[in-house]
Amino acid sequence: MSAISLLCIVILAGCSGQTIPVEEGGTAAVQPALSGANLSKGPLSFPTGFMTSVKTYGAVGDGVTDDTAAIQKALSDGRSNASGDYYGVPKALYFPPGTYLVSNTLQWVGCCVTLQGSGSSSSIIRLAPDSGGFNNTSAPKPMILTPLGNQSFRQNVWDLGLTIGSGNPGATAITYVSNNIGSIHNVFVKSEDGKGHAGIDLTQHYAGPLMIRNTEIQGFDVGIDLQNAEYSATMEGITLTSQNIAGIRNSNQLINIRGLTSTNKVPAITNSGGFVVLLDGTLSGGVATVPAIETDNTMFVRNVSSSGYEATLQDTSTSTPTLHKGTLTHLVVGTPSTLTGTASSTNGLDLAVQETPSFTSTSLSDWAVFTPKWYGDTSGLQTVLNSGKHTVYFPFAAYFSYNEADVTVPDTVDRIVGFSSVVNTGAGTNGGGIRFVVTSNSTQPLIIEQFGYGIKIDHRGSRPVVLKDAFITNYESYPGAGKLFLEDIGINSFNIQKGQQAFVRQLDNEISATKISNLGGSLWILGLKTEKAGTVINTASGGQTELLGGLIYPAVPVSSSQPAFISTDAQTSYIYKESVYCSGCGYSIQVQETRSGVTQEITSPNNKSFRMPLFVGYK
Repeated sequence: MSAISLLCIVILAGCSGQTIPVEEGGTAAVQPALSGANLSKGPLSFPTGFMTSVKTYGAVGDGVTDDTAAIQKALSDGRSNASGDYYGVPKALYFPPGTYLVSNTLQWVGCCVTLQGSGSSSSIIRLAPDSGGFNNTSAPKPMILTPLGNQSFRQNVWDLGLTIGSGNPGATAITYVSNNIGSIHNVFVKSEDGKGHAGIDLTQHYAGPLMIRNTEIQGFDVGIDLQNAEYSATMEGITLTSQNIAGIRNSNQLINIRGLTSTNKVPAITNSGGFVVLLDGTLSGGVATVPAIETDNTMFVRNVSSSGYEATLQDTSTSTPTLHKGTLTHLVVGTPSTLTGTASSTNGLDLAVQETPSFTSTSLSDWAVFTPKWYGDTSGLQTVLNSGKHTVYFPFAAYFSYNEADVTVPDTVDRIVGFSSVVNTGAGTNGGGIRFVVTSNSTQPLIIEQFGYGIKIDHRGSRPVVLKDAFITNYESYPGAGKLFLEDIGINSFNIQKGQQAFVRQLDNEISATKISNLGGSLWILGLKTEKAGTVINTASGGQTELLGGLIYPAVPVSSSQPAFISTDAQTSYIYKESVYCSGCGYSIQVQETRSGVTQEITSPNNKSFRMPLFVGYK
C-alpha cells in the first residue's frame, strides 16, 4: 500500500471525498519508486459507537495517570478461555485521542484483537520512564505482547503511536505475532532516548504471514527484528531512523519489502540465513566503513540506492565477499533460473505496480450504519446500501447469516467497512454469509475491508474492487471484471480473468487445490504464503504473473506429478522458497512451463526445502 493511500484508510475530519487514482498497468522497464512512511497524525474521526473505547474501562489518556490496569482490564474482559480459541468472538478496542501512560506489559489471551487509535500522533501508548523490569538488555520485555503460537490470527495495531520513555534500555515497543492475516499500519514507534531492544519484535514462533505498512520507527537497537523460518512478513512504506545495531535484522525469515527509507549509520538491513525481497529503497546517513545492506544468503533487490555507506550491498554468500556500489537497478544474490535461455536472468517480469486505492468520506454525515433487528437479520442491508451514502459500516460485532444474503452494491457506495467484525455463517442457502455483488462499470474503486470472515464477492462489472484486512470466504470473478486489489487477505481459490489486472500484497491461501488461476490477465504479488497441496499459481492464455516473495509450505504429502507453478503460453517470474519437514511433503516439480506444445520442468527432491532466488519464464 502506498503511503498516500494509507492516509485515508479511516475517515479524516474535514477530508474531502476522494479515491486515490490509479494508473494503467502493463510492463514497464523502470517503476516509480515508493518512499517510506507518510503517517496520518490524526485526529481521525469515527462514527459514534463504532467500537468500544478503552475509556469505558477507566483509561484516562492524560499522559499522567497510569492507565495500565484500565487498559489491561479492557483487554482481558471476556478473555478467560485458556485455550485461546476466540476465532468467532473477536475483540476490538478504540483508543480516543490522548496519551495513555503504562508501566507494565499489555497482553491478552486468544486471537483476533484490534487496537484502533485515532492517528499515529493523536493516540499514543507511552511506557513511563524507568519502568520496572524494562532495564535488562539481556532479557527484553515488551510494552505490548500479542499471543504467541500459530493460532494467533488477526492481531491488528492501527493508527497508534507507541512510545518508550527514557531509562528503559531492555524495552521492546511490541512483540508481535499474527498468523495468516494481521497488520501493523499507520503506526509511529519511538524510543525517547534512542535506547531499547527493538521497535517491532518478530522473533517469536510463529510470526506471520503478516503485514507492516506505513510505519515509522525511531531509535532502538533494532527497528524490526526477525528470525525463524516460518512464516513470513510483508512490509510496504517503512521509515527507519537512528537505530544502534540495524534498521532491520533478519535471521532465516522470508521478508518482502517495498518502499524502505532508512537514515542510519548502521546497516539498514542485515540478513543472516534469510530470504529478502527489497524493492524501492533509499538508504542514507551511512558511514564509509559500513555497507547499507549485509547479506549472507538469498536476496532480490530492485531500485535501491545508498549514500554515505561503503557500499549499497555486501554479499558474503560465497567464499569471496562482494561489494555492490551505487544504485542497484536489479541484483540477485543466488542463482536465477530459466528454461528458455532467452529471458532476462536478473530482473523478472517487472510489471507496472499500482497503489491500493483508499476512500475518504466528506464527513460523518456521509456514513450509513447497518443495524440488524436481531442476530441473524440481514433484511435491511440492501436498503442501507441504497441510501446514497458513500460509506456503509458495520459497528464492531459478531453478525450472523444462516442463509446467504445476496446484495448488490450500487455506484453510490465507495467503501464498506466492518471494523474487525465477523459474519458467522449457517448451514442454509450456499452456506450462509453475505455476498456483495458488483455489477457496476464505474471507474470509482469499491473498497471492502476489515471483516474477519463471512464475506463473499461476485465481481461481475468492470468497477475496480479493493479487498483488505479480511478473510474472504469466496471471490468470484467473471469475464470483463475490473481491477482487483488484495491487501493483507486470506482467501480460498480464485481466478484472474483474461484482461483483468490484479495487485496483491500479503496473501494467505490454504486450500487443497489450485490456489490461483490466471486465465490471461496480469497478476502482481508482493508476499504470498500457501499451505497444503495443489498448484500454487496456474498461468495460461497469454497471462502475466510476477510473484515477488512467496513461502510455499505444503505440510502434507504432495503428488510427484503436481507442479508448484504452471504456465502455458504465458509470461511469468517467481521468487519464493519452499519449506519441507517430512518425506514427500515437497513439490517434485517446482516449475512446469509449456510453450507451443513443448513442456519443460524444473525439479527438486521432495523431501528437502527449496529456494528459488528468481525464475524468469518467457518475456
